Amino acid sequence: MSTQPQPSVSCPVRPPGRQPAFTLVEMLVVMGILGVLAGLLLPALAHAKEKAKVAKVHAELYGVGVALEMYADDHDGELPPVRVNCNSDLADHWCQFPVELAVEGYLPRGDSPGMAAAMEDVFHPGHTYKYATPGPQLLNGSPGGNFKLWVPHDFPECATNTGRYYSTRVESPVRWVVWSLGPRPESKETLDARAPIASRTWYRRAGGGGVIARMATREGMQFKTP
Repeated sequence: MSTQPQPSVSCPVRPPGRQPAFTLVEMLVVMGILGVLAGLLLPALAHAKEKAKVAKVHAELYGVGVALEMYADDHDGELPPVRVNCNSDLADHWCQFPVELAVEGYLPRGDSPGMAAAMEDVFHPGHTYKYATPGPQLLNGSPGGNFKLWVPHDFPECATNTGRYYSTRVESPVRWVVWSLGPRPESKETLDARAPIASRTWYRRAGGGGVIARMATREGMQFKTP
C-alpha cells in the first residue's frame, strides 16, 4: 500500500513589529479605571491648590501687618482710618485697605475704584483685603464717627460667642485686624456678624468657609488664624 503524502499545516506568520490590538471591551475597562482614578485625584488636587492660596494669603497679610506698624511708628502711634462706603459704586468695597499706606509708599498703589492699595484679596478678585481698627472712620470719604469692632471676652482665644463692641483703641484688646474673605466669600462663616474676630468665623479646612485673618493685640503682638 502506498502512502499518500499528507498536506502540511502551517500557522499564519505575523508580520514583524505588529502587536495584538486591544479589544473594545478592554479599552472600555481601561477608560473606566482612568475615570475612577481621576475622580479620586481631582478633589485632592483642588484642595492642594486651595491650601496653596491660603498660604499666600497668610504671607501677604503678614506683610500688611508690617506695613501698618511701620506707618504707626512714623505717625506717633496712629493708624489709618477705616473706610466705609454706602455709595452704590463703592458699597462692595467696605473696609478697603487704607489709601494712606499706598500714597506714602508702605504698600503698592492701585488704580481701580476701591483698590487704591494694590493688595487684591486672592479669593475676592477686584477687591482689597479688609482692614479694621477701633477708632476714626471715613464714611463715603468724610469723617463719620468711630468704627466699632466686635471682640470676644476671651480674646485672644476667641472661642466664646459673648463679647462687646469697642470704638477706641485705648479700650480695645485688638489694635487692628486685616483679613481675607476666604475661599467662599458667601459662606455663613464669612458673613457672620462676629467676623473676623470670633473663631467660629475662621477658615479651618479645605472645602470649608470662613475668613483668613491676622490681628494685633493692644500691646502689638501679632497672630494669625489657623
